[in-house]
Amino acid sequence: MESVLKLLQRTDCTTKDDTAEQEKLLSEIKDVSRLLAYNDCWFQFECDSDLIDACIYQREELQARYRYLLSRMKQMNVGGTAF
Repeated sequence: MESVLKLLQRTDCTTKDDTAEQEKLLSEIKDVSRLLAYNDCWFQFECDSDLIDACIYQREELQARYRYLLSRMKQMNVGGTAF
């Protein structure tokens, strides 16, 4: 009986850690989405060709980060609730 209780406690701790990690990833995804929206605005109003290039490079970086975060979130939800 004691071993079952210990196992349940470990499972509960892991679940809490996973939930905290998912919340952190979700927060990062929201931040990257916000930065992508800012980048779109900057790109639409920028006139200098060098700064337009900077917008494009920043957008590529943000999109790569977004894809990475989504893949991490999907990995964590294998067998869990869908994201």
